[in-house]
Amino acid sequence: MRNMSHKEIIDFIGYFTWGTLIGVEGDRPYAVELSYGFDGTYIYCGSMPGGRMARCIRNNDNVAFKICESDWSYSRYRAVLVEGRAERMTSREDIMHSVAMIARQRKLPDNAFAGVVGHLADNPKSNSLRIAAAAVGGKIAGY
Repeated sequence: MRNMSHKEIIDFIGYFTWGTLIGVEGDRPYAVELSYGFDGTYIYCGSMPGGRMARCIRNNDNVAFKICESDWSYSRYRAVLVEGRAERMTSREDIMHSVAMIARQRKLPDNAFAGVVGHLADNPKSNSLRIAAAAVGGKIAGY
């Protein structure tokens, strides 16, 4: 096992489409698995408006975002952890960029999710997020 280089971490985040967002509610951790997008600077994601993760982030914006893969024997694995603050986005422009990055990550046209932008921007309980990929770390073995 070794630490991943910064380039390996950025490439890894840019390759996958599914990760785990981890927040804290009071003194209890809470995690949701979700699709995400990455533009080289921010991870874009969101959770159910008004849901438990939305409450977690409203009360404590410190989060972690985890992406990992492993073979069945665990002899080959890669894992990246991004730690930072979740920034709630409310402007149509920011949310449009977010859903375009999520679509692009999934190899879809940038406008694939454009239909939800109005609903997200107009909903005060919306939980459209971006997390700066500045505090990152990664481990790799078997590659």
